[in-house]
Amino acid sequence: MSLPLPPYLQAAPIAGLPVAHRWGPGEAMSAFGNTHRTVEGHLAHLSFRALLGLAAALGEWMHRRFEHLHDDHEMRLAVEAMWAASIDIRYLKVDAMQFPQDTASAIHGPLQALKWEFVNAADIYGELDFGLVRYLRGDANLVNFTLPDNKAFQAWFKAVLPRLAPLSAPSARDAAHGDPDDASDGQAGTDPLLWGTPVPREAFDPAFPLATADRVALIDTLLASVSATPNPFLRTPAELAAAGFHGAPYRYTGP
Repeated sequence: MSLPLPPYLQAAPIAGLPVAHRWGPGEAMSAFGNTHRTVEGHLAHLSFRALLGLAAALGEWMHRRFEHLHDDHEMRLAVEAMWAASIDIRYLKVDAMQFPQDTASAIHGPLQALKWEFVNAADIYGELDFGLVRYLRGDANLVNFTLPDNKAFQAWFKAVLPRLAPLSAPSARDAAHGDPDDASDGQAGTDPLLWGTPVPREAFDPAFPLATADRVALIDTLLASVSATPNPFLRTPAELAAAGFHGAPYRYTGP
């Protein structure tokens, strides 16, 4: 994985936790939980780009949770692809994200389920579908479900949502009433008036001093790091150029 593990995950005592949950068709359904209006209300304050970044961050929690039992390289690559997609959805090759379901393994099952959640999130992201809020609530529940000790995760989740909200304009609640055709160049994920401006990965670290940081430089560094590793879930610079991508692929100079 080209991206280093965030400090908050390095410090979270979850990597060695035993598997205490069961996994099967019934557990898989219940793991995503039911409607939680308070959580969904907080998530609705985030922009669509911030929500896609949150999906990537939750993927890092899931990978870290099982890393001592199964170092899922595919999950690593999918997470990096989602970080890039949160900057510009055109980087992502959604059609390449085909993951076999696992309805039996308490380790592989949740990992595979969250990968499919990436696909669902990407599919509805470009439609400005408010359902993305409910998907993210379910994703957080899924990570929580796998943790016999969830204190570190709960503390992070409660801290990061209000941290992201000021960076999220427009919110998903407001943007969901917009029209994707309003995007200035007709490409989903490129008009900050609808999807919000890109949010650096460091914004998801409650201890990172974001107020004094160069956000453009942070995002540019992330894209350059991600592109340094071959990734089947990301379009190559040549593919992006053929699709009419303007500017330098995997570089960022600002919204």
